[in-house]
Amino acid sequence: MSLFGDAPAELLYNMNGIGGAVTNTVTSGSTAGGPLLGGGAGGAGSVIPPCEIPHGYFSKQGKALMVDGMGVYSLGSTIPTLKFALYIDNTLGNVNTLLAATGAFTADTTSRAAMAFNFRAYITATQIGPNGALQCWGWLNWGLVPTLTTTVAAPQITYVIGPATTTPITFNTVQSTPVFLSPYASWSTSSTGPSITMTQMFVWGLN
Repeated sequence: MSLFGDAPAELLYNMNGIGGAVTNTVTSGSTAGGPLLGGGAGGAGSVIPPCEIPHGYFSKQGKALMVDGMGVYSLGSTIPTLKFALYIDNTLGNVNTLLAATGAFTADTTSRAAMAFNFRAYITATQIGPNGALQCWGWLNWGLVPTLTTTVAAPQITYVIGPATTTPITFNTVQSTPVFLSPYASWSTSSTGPSITMTQMFVWGLN
């Protein structure tokens, strides 16, 4: 039985461990920040398998993926901003095409030792072929308390994950070479001691 009612669904990817921590010193040579699946300076050397989009998956208009992820973060004495983004990378650890992102939001009003987040995004093919197109929208739930307690007060806020424009991004659905779905986190460089780690990510094929 499908978890999504009458819509057929298939689990295409899940993490087999915990990603590396991304701090404000990680840039991977880009303002995108650090890859959450690989963590550290790049994703290629991580023990976490990359999230490859199956060759030819977007075979028809309206074909879609659902991405679910969650993790933990901490903040130091200087409150940073954070930008969370989903990219399509042609090479592991190398930023390529932005699918969707939040704005650079202020992570909190005070330092935090242990907090949590989760996100969901939908990626839909609006056109297929060498000049195909993908549309991606979703949301990030930020400021979650990761323990069964009511003693910690934290701002729990939802941010939209979206493209910079309503125009879908160009994507060759023929996929002659591997492409990877990569979540990234980028802290403001002036902050002190922030860290974010992804603990789980699932990708579902919806139709």
